[in-house]
Amino acid sequence: MKRRKGFVLITSAISLIGLLIVVGLAVDVGRLYVAQGELQVFTDEAAVAAAFELDGTTAGLTRARSAAAAGPGAGVSPNRWNFASQPVAGVTVEFAATPAGPYDSNPASAAGLRFVKVQAGGSIPLYFLPLLPSISASQNAAATAVAGQTRQQSLGNGLAPFSPTAHLNADANYGFTPGTMYTLRWAPGGQRGSGGTCPGDSGFDPGSTSERGYVDVGQGSGSSALRAAVINNSFFLPAPLTVGGTLQMYTGQESVPDAMEQRYAQDTDVTSTRFADYSGNGRRLLSVAVNGGGEPATVLGFASFFLHPTPCGTKNTTPCCAEYVGAAVVNSNHRGAGDSGLYAVQLVQ
Repeated sequence: MKRRKGFVLITSAISLIGLLIVVGLAVDVGRLYVAQGELQVFTDEAAVAAAFELDGTTAGLTRARSAAAAGPGAGVSPNRWNFASQPVAGVTVEFAATPAGPYDSNPASAAGLRFVKVQAGGSIPLYFLPLLPSISASQNAAATAVAGQTRQQSLGNGLAPFSPTAHLNADANYGFTPGTMYTLRWAPGGQRGSGGTCPGDSGFDPGSTSERGYVDVGQGSGSSALRAAVINNSFFLPAPLTVGGTLQMYTGQESVPDAMEQRYAQDTDVTSTRFADYSGNGRRLLSVAVNGGGEPATVLGFASFFLHPTPCGTKNTTPCCAEYVGAAVVNSNHRGAGDSGLYAVQLVQ
């Protein structure tokens, strides 16, 4: 009987030790899994935030580095990991022109760099596994993410209800010069002489005296719907506008100067007089479909334009002018880092 009791005691002790090892393994491995996931979420969102800052300039690279280091929620609360016990540190940021690289942390030129790789890592203390032989008291965790501005061939919600006419269909910038003012809404046909066009369109014939430059982005016709589309892009096309697709152009005297003024006033920067000095929230930027002329008009590509003060003058018979910026990035307050066209920031790895 005594031998049997001793055997049970020994067996229970061994079982308890085994149970503790299993529990400890589960606790430490579980903590590693959660901490790894926290790092991955950080790098994913940090890469996306950084990609929005890329605009082909060294200033854009600097903003991207800052955005990546701050990570998601910057300015609201500090980013932490390891069960929110410590801040994310040791973030590295690299840039490339393509998703496959090569990546460079300090490139000689920012031109064409549309992708950013963010890496972060740290050490996780272990509490139970070090009881086993050859197990260190901590384990390293690391995560990597790549995001960038990927070229798009179509866009639905988010387009402004204007379509400027390209000057050169075969040109990468449609014949437009960055920094120059072009016409979004034309003056009536008989008033496009002196003072009736924007500076960049001086001497240019859009090919139609009846159309004003208005285009359907889901709002249909009518002044109230057109103004609402200008102010808040609140309309949805049944199908996105696609390069090569037909544009529904509108004629008529619909008035948008007040709507353009409201859109302008929604920006956090209403003082900059040119895009090069701009630092607002993006409301002064309009993404538009550029048409290639002719009838019916078709989508040649997409571009971004910047509103200056009083963009439409004070009358419905004056043109609406805007500064040509270049590549448009969906939901961004910067120009794109690539050549002209439309881009969207996406996580690619």
